[in-house]
Amino acid sequence: MEMMRVGGLASGMDIDKLVNDLMKAERAPLNKLYQKKQIFEWQRDAYREINKKLADFDQYLFDHFTLSSTFYQKTATSSNEAAVSVKALGSSYDSTNTITVSQLAMAATGVSGEVGNASLATKLSEKGLAAETKITIVALQANGVYKEEELTFSPNDTIADVVKKLNQSSLNINAIFDDGSKKLGISARATGTLDSTDVDKAEVYVKTATGDDIFATIFGFGIGNDQNGNSGVTSLANGGKNAKFTLNGLEMERQSNTFTINGIEYTLKAVTSTPVTVASSTDMDAMISKIEEFVKKYNELIGALNDKIREKRYRDYPPLTDEQKKEMTEKQVELWEEKAKSGLLRGDSIISTGLSQMRRDLYSRVDGIGSNGIDTLSELGITTTSEISSGGKLVINYDKLRKALESDVDKVAKTLTQNGVVSKDPNTGQVTSDTRGIVQRLRDTMKGMMTNIEKKAGKPTYTENQYSLGLQLRDVEDRISDVQRHLQDIESRYWRQFTAMEQAIQRANQQSAFLMGQFGRGM
Repeated sequence: MEMMRVGGLASGMDIDKLVNDLMKAERAPLNKLYQKKQIFEWQRDAYREINKKLADFDQYLFDHFTLSSTFYQKTATSSNEAAVSVKALGSSYDSTNTITVSQLAMAATGVSGEVGNASLATKLSEKGLAAETKITIVALQANGVYKEEELTFSPNDTIADVVKKLNQSSLNINAIFDDGSKKLGISARATGTLDSTDVDKAEVYVKTATGDDIFATIFGFGIGNDQNGNSGVTSLANGGKNAKFTLNGLEMERQSNTFTINGIEYTLKAVTSTPVTVASSTDMDAMISKIEEFVKKYNELIGALNDKIREKRYRDYPPLTDEQKKEMTEKQVELWEEKAKSGLLRGDSIISTGLSQMRRDLYSRVDGIGSNGIDTLSELGITTTSEISSGGKLVINYDKLRKALESDVDKVAKTLTQNGVVSKDPNTGQVTSDTRGIVQRLRDTMKGMMTNIEKKAGKPTYTENQYSLGLQLRDVEDRISDVQRHLQDIESRYWRQFTAMEQAIQRANQQSAFLMGQFGRGM
């Protein structure tokens, strides 16, 4: 049971203040532990910030340089954009082609018969549907396959509900009912047909109906053939056409007006009477811009890493206690903590070792490209600055880079993007060849750095037991708990002592009053 505290009624002393002042000195070890914990947390967060920068750059390299096709920048032109527009993809060849368009791809369409005295609000029951019916509809898709879905219609459904169910189905069809003509129109969203020689095959049709086939009985769609040529199905949309064209003398057909051949994406817009010339070539300026962006992002990364390991450590600025923060303004706290957080990763071995390996990755020769090849970054005109303080930032000699691209763009691409492996001598363990391109080397090195940082500082999803700083944090937290219990004992002891003093003073005062009373009666 907690002891009753007596707060200076007999002595006239401010016991609360005396105990608090005494406990301030006793709390000094606890404050140091809290400061140590704060430093560990700041270090952990600083490491994780570094890992975020590494992960962002790694993702950038993956998106833009992992494959040679993502690195190549191509351009394509058309002599008649109104008839044929083109787009060069990374896999296209430098070429000149001619194309003549004889037919554009068209979507299948269908129109129902006239539904007398009907509107969007008309219920199917009013048109003769007496019970629920399930209808399986089949429709041609953009990927060249037929897809089917079962739709359910009830007597209480309106024509508007029928239109809605068709449009919201997974069949990729469009439906509209015109109150003026009293007709339902249905069309496929995908163009083309699978058999351009048989226009009687429906691209959208009713496969089966469990109950009344409302599209035949209510809407009056006619009978046609299914995708296999079998007759007797309700045809909802037909007449789809494939695009027909002649490319470099070869007659071709495609289901869509947009398609890709040899890395060039063609979009047919109109039938042509004369051939359209399409040219594809390497876009040197775009590739230089891409390399320029790579250099910029690399420099930003190593600049941030170098700043961290060179950052000044202000040891006279320990983390503030809660009491200290109360005595300072918000701006003063901000400035103080800016210095307190500075230099927590100064000279860090994980980061400095990783930076050294990244520099080696950049300037080592890429094996497996061939003799007399462009197989180093310096041969592309990319070198480090002459300023030692820059920490290995890159600069570009644009004349040399353009010359390398014009000389052999494929070898430039391989130097940067080639997938490869490191081979070592089984006896000595020394590297005998490294066919990895520069980008793969950088990514491998950064992944090693990120793994080591995770061992040190973990990830947000980690528990404290899974990384070394977490174990240190847990140890400090255990020590804080021990010290807090010890301080509670000390504070209780102080209060026992002052309470005993107060009680003794109170007894002395009582005795003094008693004696004074006795002397007063004897006189």
